[in-house]
Amino acid sequence: MPRLCVLAMLLFLANPASGVADQAAPTGRWITANGQAVVQIFPCGSGNLCGDIVGIALAHPGDKMPTDWQGQPQCGLTIIQTAPATAPDGSPIWQGSVLDPRNGNVYHAEIKLDSDRHLLLHGYLGLPIFGQTQTWLPYSGRTLSNCHLAAITASSSASG
Repeated sequence: MPRLCVLAMLLFLANPASGVADQAAPTGRWITANGQAVVQIFPCGSGNLCGDIVGIALAHPGDKMPTDWQGQPQCGLTIIQTAPATAPDGSPIWQGSVLDPRNGNVYHAEIKLDSDRHLLLHGYLGLPIFGQTQTWLPYSGRTLSNCHLAAITASSSASG
């Protein structure tokens, strides 16, 4: 009996499909397409992914932190909530919603990684064909404790 358990564990660990979704999950920090914010994508239960604003670029050092449609600071706001799914080609995607913090509009969303490991966020109303895809790049720069971004350099936001 113990040999059977060891064999089963070895087969599970050797299975290339185990953990594939985790490897393809777009977790981490991403600079938005307009370069004005950094969003932290993280697991938030049972394969789901959420995204919080963790950094905001200000035009001038003394500028006030932007607020959301309710007058609250955008920093820390959860703007992405998704659940795992499978694309028609069999690749992992996450489907759910994305919130526009400026006006409170909520859109359907799909997020996935492209072959260059860039995050593709497709937001839409109704059907996916009525949407737009943004490419977010990995962000390796610093976010300060007050949610401000340290100077954005080419290395922290350059496209590949």
